[in-house]
Amino acid sequence: MKRFTWLLIIFFGVLLCVPAAEAQTLNDIQGHWAEGHIKQLETASVIGGYPDGSFRPEANMTREEFIKCLVQVLKIPVSGPVQPSYQDVSSDTWSYPAIETAVAAGILVPGESVNGMLRAGEPIPRAEVATLIIRALKIPVQSTATGYDDGVNIPASFRGYIRASKDHGLMSGYPDGTFRPWNPVTRAEAAVILVRLIYESGKGKGMVTICYDHGAASVFENAFPLHQQYNYPGVNYVLPPHVGAKGMVNLEQLREMEGAGWETGSHSKNHLHFKDLRDREIRDQLGLSKEWLQKNELGYASFAYPFWFDTDPYPVVSEYYESAVTCFGKVVNIPPANRYKLERFMFDGGFNDTSINDLLDKTVVKGGWLIFYTHSVAKDNQAAANHGINQQKLQYLFEEIKKRGLKVVTISEGVNYACY
Repeated sequence: MKRFTWLLIIFFGVLLCVPAAEAQTLNDIQGHWAEGHIKQLETASVIGGYPDGSFRPEANMTREEFIKCLVQVLKIPVSGPVQPSYQDVSSDTWSYPAIETAVAAGILVPGESVNGMLRAGEPIPRAEVATLIIRALKIPVQSTATGYDDGVNIPASFRGYIRASKDHGLMSGYPDGTFRPWNPVTRAEAAVILVRLIYESGKGKGMVTICYDHGAASVFENAFPLHQQYNYPGVNYVLPPHVGAKGMVNLEQLREMEGAGWETGSHSKNHLHFKDLRDREIRDQLGLSKEWLQKNELGYASFAYPFWFDTDPYPVVSEYYESAVTCFGKVVNIPPANRYKLERFMFDGGFNDTSINDLLDKTVVKGGWLIFYTHSVAKDNQAAANHGINQQKLQYLFEEIKKRGLKVVTISEGVNYACY
């Protein structure tokens, strides 16, 4: 079993009326307040509309529809008793497997029902949605105060779940400060909640690696202190002839960074353009650089230009997503391509906050491995050099990583987490 896997989002065809593979472009969500969330699910190729192409965002969602979505979105293994847990949900009901799975997982509690009835086809109210999603995520319920102005009118059995859904950003109230627990949840509202649920369930599952190319002195001077502040390791890819030269890191600095948990890897021997070299010449470049690093008692991160492993148990990983081919115009790695679902992006002055947030969100949801690389790091608020950033941008990245509970890893750590 992989210790580190992609979160696969599976949606439910009966609710959405057609399988995702056959879904049309939704024709009734343009300008809708939930359009962005609905599109996120549609973009993931797991959402469809009705045969006429509509989504019908303001239609109410039933209990069984929401339960089915909840079970499948969180990939809860289907299970349940032989005998139905509810008097009005027989074993031949289309939603029976999902309902019994929710019972087995402790999300639904039959003893809480009235006269043993679930009333699966009725609209599901907000209070019940809050209860189900908090139970599904196994979030502890600690407070009896809802945090909403109408909290005193909400039965005590729901209050803790409603408060937890608020604290974790899964559900929100109305502009007047109320929660309105018995309002039915619409399909649009459900889409928003499900997107938030997927995000919350994925927290802490993604990895980020921050690489610094070429070995600029500013990495030690301006990036290393920030890494130390957040206790995040980094990776230096150096060119041996440049180490110790003016404006470049020296051996003592590289060793100090390694002592703090960083890794050093081979950029290449002379920074030749790999796209102009033969495969053998590329490997010679990497081999010479590796030899120099080891001779000078530096570690060696085997994941290096053009991004391949040279150690067991996985001798070679193909390119990063949009990396070896687009950067070098040459495929030098051995299939299977992109085995570990890696994504690599140049982190420079053109990278805005929205781009950072979007990538980190995707990494959380998918449980992926995101690699940023940059060349140099200017001081806070100073203009960055070409292919570089400043401390302000780097700190913003670190803060967003921290918010999402992502793990910052070196190359070796990432391999250990990604491998079997």
